[in-house]
Amino acid sequence: MKKKNVDDEFCPTRHTLLMRVISEQDENSWEEFVYYYKKFIYLLTRRLGLNHHDGEEIVQQVLTQLWKKLPEFEYGNGSRFRAYLYTMTYNFVKNFYNKNSREQKRIEKARDLDSWNPELSSENEINSLIEKEWRKYLSNLAFERVKKKFSENVVRIFEEFNKGIPVSEICEKQGLPSNTVYVYANRVTKKLKEEVARLKGELE
Repeated sequence: MKKKNVDDEFCPTRHTLLMRVISEQDENSWEEFVYYYKKFIYLLTRRLGLNHHDGEEIVQQVLTQLWKKLPEFEYGNGSRFRAYLYTMTYNFVKNFYNKNSREQKRIEKARDLDSWNPELSSENEINSLIEKEWRKYLSNLAFERVKKKFSENVVRIFEEFNKGIPVSEICEKQGLPSNTVYVYANRVTKKLKEEVARLKGELE
């Protein structure tokens, strides 16, 4: 059987990726899960103060733990899972800091964890925090995929437009009429919204 390529066009499924991993535990679903969630876990480790090398190490530890624990997880919704994922990541990072507490910089970073500490924050605060990071992650992931469908020039126009650069300035730089700039920006925006919706339907 041909292995599924996660970059292929989306095929609607009855279950989200998380539900498939929990219920089926097949190689393809797990590889797809790792493809999407490894990057998000890494983002969390960096948000918690780890450098690239240490973050990569913690990501592997979290994924190993997830492979063991996911069959026990009672799926409710994607938000609940992301809070669960964050708490697991936080605990691995906290243990890492404790083991390396002889280094002053890491002691200081460990103290900074309080603002992201699930033990010191309410459930709503943690959920709000993680959902904000998740939305940002989905948007960035969607944009990375969508921009492959447009020329570099169109993508550049879209980026400048969204940075709030005046259309007149973009027109002058690109040598294009204003209506063309708006058309290009709207085309990318439409595709971006579609891709975010697609990712949410698959991952949440």
